[in-house]
Amino acid sequence: MSAKRQALSETAMAHLKEVFMEAYDDNKDEKIDIAELAEILPTDESFLLLFRRDNPLPSSIEFMKVWRKYDKDASGFIEADELKEFLRHLIVEAKQSVSEEKLLEYTYTMLSLFDSNKDGKLQLSEMARLLPVKENYLSEPILKGASRITKGDIDRVFDQYDLDRSGTIEDEELSGFLKDLMDLSQKEYGTSDIQVIRDAILEFWDVNHDGKISRSELRMLLLQQCRLAAEKEGIPFEEDNQPEVE
Repeated sequence: MSAKRQALSETAMAHLKEVFMEAYDDNKDEKIDIAELAEILPTDESFLLLFRRDNPLPSSIEFMKVWRKYDKDASGFIEADELKEFLRHLIVEAKQSVSEEKLLEYTYTMLSLFDSNKDGKLQLSEMARLLPVKENYLSEPILKGASRITKGDIDRVFDQYDLDRSGTIEDEELSGFLKDLMDLSQKEYGTSDIQVIRDAILEFWDVNHDGKISRSELRMLLLQQCRLAAEKEGIPFEEDNQPEVE
């Protein structure tokens, strides 16, 4: 692609995005639904978006595994060359075939659409909009304005993240938990924000200092967060005092 054509394409895409956001971003949060976005893209690019939307990752744990796979230099960002490799994988997964030139066009189109702060790379929250997950396990009603939380509630949350049934939430499991937590509280965030939250949680709730979160440690963490959320909403909070069993 010539420099002139690329500049024109970037200008046109920026204008198109601005017009589209004005038309569809009803709550003015600068986010648009993938299905709506696909309507303005050429067929190939829209197919990639819709394929990803219709085949979401099971959870944020899987998302963090993908993130670490493609953030090859561990910079905390998915840069253009890394995004290109991710899109190459996506095209193969969708049983499609494109030229290198077309793949490069796709890469810069996706950067134009999802790079909110225009730094030429994708931070964690930007990549999360491109690569959706099926469910945020922390968005259940028990964790949002609940007046009561039970041991069973906490057990269900713990079991969702303890995929390997080791009895602790660690590594990508813990990263997935933290990403879900950030998704509920912040619009934009990066790996440095995840690390800050990780350090704080491990400092205050990792009682045995093993760098992991056990079932009882998660219980203490969730009880405090739910209690604080209830106080903020001005509703009484009741906890289930069943004995804890590790």
